[in-house]
This record gives sequence, C-alpha cells and structure tokens, in this order.
Amino acid sequence: MNNDCIRIGVLGELGVGKSELVRQICHPGAQGRGTGSSWSGPAVDVADFQRPNSEQRVWVEFVVVPGETLHPRSRQMVYMFGLDALLVVCDCSVHRTLLRATEWMEEATAVDSLKRVPVALVLGGPVPVDWANTPTLDSFAETYSAKVLDLSGYTSSPALESRQLQLIHSFFETHFEMAPLSTVPKGFDSRQAATKYIEAEMDKRIMFLDGKSPAAAKAS
Repeated sequence: MNNDCIRIGVLGELGVGKSELVRQICHPGAQGRGTGSSWSGPAVDVADFQRPNSEQRVWVEFVVVPGETLHPRSRQMVYMFGLDALLVVCDCSVHRTLLRATEWMEEATAVDSLKRVPVALVLGGPVPVDWANTPTLDSFAETYSAKVLDLSGYTSSPALESRQLQLIHSFFETHFEMAPLSTVPKGFDSRQAATKYIEAEMDKRIMFLDGKSPAAAKAS
C-alpha cells in the first residue's frame, strides 16, 4: 500500500529545537533527544499520520533545514526539493530567534514555489511564554498568512502535550485543504523506507556542491 504524503521544511536558527520538535512528532514514544541537524546538510524524518475522522493515512515528511551549513548553497537546494509547507521555529527564551524568523522566510520564499505554501510560526523553547499581543508575531502572521503555534516548553519535555499535537495536526490539515496530496513512489510502504529514499535524494542534490556527499563531508 502506498501512502499519500506531504513534505514540510523546518526552518530556524541553530539550536532552537528543530530536530527535537521533529523527533517528538515522528517518534512520540522514543527516549532521548533529537540528534540536531548536520552542518553538512539537512536531516530527514517521516511521521505516519492518520487524518482525524478518516481512514486515510499520510506520510508527513520533515526536512530539517540546517541553521548553519558548510555548503553556502545547500539551503537553496533544499528549498527547491518540492516542499509543500514550512514550519519556522523560534526559541521564546531567545528573542533574537523570533526576530530572525522573517529573514528565514525571505530566504525560503525567494524560491517561487514556496511563496504560496502554508506557513506556521512555532513558538518553542524550554519554558512556556505568554506572547499575546506581540507586534512581531502579528506582523509575521499577517505578512506570510501564517498560523502561530504556541508549543513553548516542548524542548524541556520528553513528548509533546496533547494540546500541542492538536496544533501540529491542525496545521497538517491546513495543507490538505489547500492542495492535493502527492504519492510516495511505489515500494516505500514503511517509515524507514520513505526516510531512506528522501535522504538519498537530498544527498544527490548536495554532492555536486563540492564533490562530496554529506557523509564524506562529516568525515573530512
């Protein structure tokens, strides 16, 4: 059986908790912390999501865009990898990461295909913060027609709360309502197989930048 899929780019400053957020979405029962995105390229994971009030199951593919990279053009390659939606993550305890959210969106939306995709601003960080009536948030949400998802506190918890998961799932549904789903190529009927496929495709795109794969770049 082949699941439909959506592919979400996860953006934000180095250390804001992008990989940890993806780990908690994709592996809610797993122990430990997210591994962190690689300096040499993006990290990839896949969640098996069942739509509410439906028997339809969907692969939600997450491509974690590195906050810093050894390859100056590697982020642009990721943005052209057929992303269907964007999550911009900030750390509520470091206000600069919220201010930089606009810069991340400007970089991503320089690619025409990302100018009209669903966008969510994730308020993360180790402790809950009240961001009500914050001009920066209001401006971002209006400029990019973005949802604001208050997930603050998740980086200090082993798993997302049910309220936080519902916010994430509602964002998935926003995409389902806006665009048709694509289909994972035949034969990729498990999370592991789908993840390996995406990682291999990302490796191909990054290799030409300096003739090395991300794995080789790490070893050098």
